[in-house]
Amino acid sequence: MDDVPARLDFERAERRAFEAGPGDAGERLDVFLLPRLEGFSRSGVQRLIRDGHVAVNGASARPAAKVRAGDRIEVTVPLVLPPGVDPEDLPLAVLLEDDAFAVLDKAAGMAVHPGRGRLKGTLANAIAHRWGALGTGGPAYRPGIVHRLDLETSGVMVVAKTEAAHAALTAAFKERRVEKEYRALVFGDPAYDEDAIDAPLGRDLADPTRMAVRYDQGREAYTETRIVERFGAAADVACRPRTGRTHQIRVHLMHRGHPLLGDATYARGRTPPVPVPRLMLHALRLVFPHPKSGAAVAVEAPLPADFTAVRDALRAIDGGARGG
Repeated sequence: MDDVPARLDFERAERRAFEAGPGDAGERLDVFLLPRLEGFSRSGVQRLIRDGHVAVNGASARPAAKVRAGDRIEVTVPLVLPPGVDPEDLPLAVLLEDDAFAVLDKAAGMAVHPGRGRLKGTLANAIAHRWGALGTGGPAYRPGIVHRLDLETSGVMVVAKTEAAHAALTAAFKERRVEKEYRALVFGDPAYDEDAIDAPLGRDLADPTRMAVRYDQGREAYTETRIVERFGAAADVACRPRTGRTHQIRVHLMHRGHPLLGDATYARGRTPPVPVPRLMLHALRLVFPHPKSGAAVAVEAPLPADFTAVRDALRAIDGGARGG
């Protein structure tokens, strides 16, 4: 590419580290990195360095800095997003629709929009096929999309069809005029029936692909939870996030000692009491102001079969334990 593209996703960046060898000594830093950062031009690499995304031995540097043998060079490499999406005829569950918006039930395992190594099979591809080019004022790779769900999270999402609707819905999310309710299956037996988790979130310093509670530099994050059902070794929890931080529910529940079943990122080393096919998180209900009238629109996406199957299996082992 001729330059660093305008659409770089640092939320899903990955950290790479290189060590300069004797043959690299004396080479400019940008020249050293160019063949190691696929998809970036030299000017793109220079911009990453100038913007502070490259560290040499833990310190910032200039593009023209000379590399020395043994230097450790760390780069935060953003996700380079494609310019648009190709329409694909994919299953798309529409829960509610009018001329301004559509509310969808996203399937687990479907990415919301294209990303690193995934240009096909996303919700954005399906939207482009169903409604064509939506004039929403957003990036071409996110037609009509105003909020996201994680890859393995299922459930309700709203999509804007017009520029005016996109602006109105984006503002509603930003101003916290949207109510969201999720259901989660978690490890353990929480000591509370209701809880309010007020813990700021930021990037995990040890792993930039993860989020963590950061009381030093985290952004405000607040989640209300309520126990729906207890199974002894696990629980069904209703979650109402009042803010919209990345991985908020997953990190907040882990922070309380009850990570989600099937969460390979935040429940490492813990084996679920029953087999689980994925992350057990479902966006159940969304209430948002209509982008034209402002009237409240409430839509619910029923619990999917894989979620209810795991819940029923938990009931069965809990009943057996109590019966014994």
